[in-house]
Amino acid sequence: MRTFIIGYGSLLKKASLNRTLPKVEIIEPIYLNNYARSWNAIENIKPTVSSTFLGIEKSKNSRVNCIVFEIENSLLATLDKREFLYDRQKVEVSDIEFTTDAFSINKQDDIWIYITKNPVKPSKEYPIIQSYVDACISGSLEIEEKFNLKNFAEDFITTTQQWSSSWVNDRIFPRAPHIHEPDAYRIDILLSQHINEFFTKITIE
Repeated sequence: MRTFIIGYGSLLKKASLNRTLPKVEIIEPIYLNNYARSWNAIENIKPTVSSTFLGIEKSKNSRVNCIVFEIENSLLATLDKREFLYDRQKVEVSDIEFTTDAFSINKQDDIWIYITKNPVKPSKEYPIIQSYVDACISGSLEIEEKFNLKNFAEDFITTTQQWSSSWVNDRIFPRAPHIHEPDAYRIDILLSQHINEFFTKITIE
């Protein structure tokens, strides 16, 4: 029996994933049925962090794009510590649509996902932050190019719910964002194409 994790937010970006799990090299893009991803997880660490991050919940007939990767059982506690806003719950293999043959996962394997403990909506006090949006979409672009998957980054945006005008641009030196986020312009184009009503209302910190 093996252990797998489904990642759906900043874990989509390899650098973010490997900061916590440096040994994970192989991932597989997937589509997950009967789950909905939304901006619904509050992190409140005063005075520095008051933000809303992505979470996921069970939702019949919903579908989101994610990744799956294998992990050693001994590292689950490390990942649990990182994902402290969430409860780790099992996923049925029947809910997964695989895009490659990187893994052969069966019913005997453990597949885990992190579910938001207390889902809420973004607000002025707990906004969406651009640095986290960047990590998620930049990771989606990495996956799109590595696996030659058309529209994976667009699918990330369009299958994510509860986008909000409670959104701040916390990129360092935002007038030259490419210095710190190489994909900044590509990310902004995608966001403006798909959720322009929220994107145009972002405030800059």
